[in-house]
Amino acid sequence: MIMDVEAVETSTSVVEIGKIMGEKEIGSVVVTQNGDAVGIICERDMLDKVITVDARPGELTAEDIMEEPLTTVEPGENLLDAIRLMVQNNIGHLPVVENGSLAGILTVQDVLKATPEILETLPAREERKGATKELSGEGVCEICGEVRSSLVEYNGKWICRECQDFLTG
Repeated sequence: MIMDVEAVETSTSVVEIGKIMGEKEIGSVVVTQNGDAVGIICERDMLDKVITVDARPGELTAEDIMEEPLTTVEPGENLLDAIRLMVQNNIGHLPVVENGSLAGILTVQDVLKATPEILETLPAREERKGATKELSGEGVCEICGEVRSSLVEYNGKWICRECQDFLTG
């Protein structure tokens, strides 16, 4: 995890947040209120909630565009469980919080840099005959979060057969 996390208050202007993210070359900032982590703003939030809606960033604050409630883990969390949480919640930035205080942040990029052997364990995508795509090897179902020996692509997500049966049954 990265220990030096950039945090802003809920009242910080979106313009200032953009400057911080640009100058520090970071993809997210954690939003705090009275010292407690309450939300997060990532590049996607800036794009979706400011740029694409042609909002006036000078009139918006962190509170206006932050993602909440904040999904977090504690410092002692198992790395695989943290990665599963990121996959299940479709997030790339996972704040690490201890007793309400921000202790660090875990990002997908940092996980892959620190543990490149994870890339070797990811299942390869294989095309099978017919319309269904499958993953060979173990993977995490994006619906139930369980590790399964094979996954199928369904509506843009990699899911286990049990979840596919439930959704189509």
